[in-house]
Amino acid sequence: MKKLTLGLTIVGLLASSLVAKSAETLIEENKCMDCHNIMGMKYAPPFSAIAKMNSGWFGNSKNSIKNSIKLGSQGKYPMFSNTKMPAFSKLNDEEIEILADWVIAQGSKDMRHGMRHRMMNHM
Repeated sequence: MKKLTLGLTIVGLLASSLVAKSAETLIEENKCMDCHNIMGMKYAPPFSAIAKMNSGWFGNSKNSIKNSIKLGSQGKYPMFSNTKMPAFSKLNDEEIEILADWVIAQGSKDMRHGMRHRMMNHM
């Protein structure tokens, strides 16, 4: 019986990982890019800035991003204090985790771009 239960659990985990949506799919389905850009201003802060502001360096964390996605937010970023992010409470915890990880990854892309830009200007 234990083998059957373990086998079914493993099959369930594999099946759920196969149906997990990619960050790009979630971003498209939830129209995140209608308000955000990756790097550059739009109606809401760019994902690269959100990643920087929520890095451990500034004392915040991925949990802050996850809470903003799930519950919505307003006033976290001074330049966008009048912009309100709606709550995406229909997303499950796994989808929110995928999106938060993707947003955090955008911070390192911006840093590489900035370093490359500075290097090209000094040559």
